[in-house]
Amino acid sequence: MAGQTWDGTTRVASLDARTAEARQRLADCARQYDWPGVFEVLDAEPGLVNSARPGGKSWYAPLHQAAHAGAATEVVERLVELGAWRGLRNAAGERPVDVAQRGDHKHLLGVLEPSRRIEVPAESLRRIQVYFHAVIRAQVQHLVDQHALRLPELEVLLEFDEPQMRFPVPDMHGRYEFWLEPDGPDTRLIIDAFAERHEVTAKEVRVRAHPAPTLVRVPDDRAGFAALVTFAHTYNGYDLHGGTEGLPQVVLPVHGHWEQTGELPDDIDVLRACLFFQQRSHYWDGGSWDFETEPFVAALLKRIRVLSGGTVPLRSPKPAPR
Repeated sequence: MAGQTWDGTTRVASLDARTAEARQRLADCARQYDWPGVFEVLDAEPGLVNSARPGGKSWYAPLHQAAHAGAATEVVERLVELGAWRGLRNAAGERPVDVAQRGDHKHLLGVLEPSRRIEVPAESLRRIQVYFHAVIRAQVQHLVDQHALRLPELEVLLEFDEPQMRFPVPDMHGRYEFWLEPDGPDTRLIIDAFAERHEVTAKEVRVRAHPAPTLVRVPDDRAGFAALVTFAHTYNGYDLHGGTEGLPQVVLPVHGHWEQTGELPDDIDVLRACLFFQQRSHYWDGGSWDFETEPFVAALLKRIRVLSGGTVPLRSPKPAPR
């Protein structure tokens, strides 16, 4: 999948402290038209460029604030270069170009006009989005309510050369991945989540046959370091659990519980995420400890073997370091 991520988190309580602080600071700087401050935050956290203030009501991303301020064209161009979506709407349904037009900032209208890479009839896209949101609500309505999630809006996909995106949901092990297959009024949205694939058109939702996964063997205790590292990388924990911020939130509670009780969960995906995290920790620690004989690693492998019967699907593999 491409690197686009829909940030639907609106509540402070749904974020870790560091992310919440960064988003608050970004929103403060943008509201004060402090563009050096905005770019300082985004240099450290580029994934926040389309994020609004957690707990806020306006859903103004930095590009909306730049449009509201009538900022210099160079500021807007830099935000767009950093990945700001010109088709993103605020809580009032306004795109940044609409905000600029309302403020009579004519110098920004050209640079803020969304550049569409693909064409889909507006009514078809609206109907597809309604069905898409229905699929999400049917599966995780409790998480949508608990976290007051803002569900993905498909209009922004029209700006991408590859109209695809991911949508991580707090407390959901995994995420939604979705992409458009443009075909005018017959355009399809494909949705992957929970080992299911849905095909959505403007007329219907269908469960589509999911490609059969490639299976890999779970190594035994005597497989050796190279085999264990290779197996750990058949499950990309970063890609599947929210990157370097989301993955520790999945792994650390499991590790802590195992250290206290010796117990591991029954969720194979969580176990593989833990194994991946251990391998990456070993790599970044410079190999200063023995990955092969680490008790937690051995316990994870044993539990994965027991639960899986000896084989697991290849999941978003990450090449092992050489």
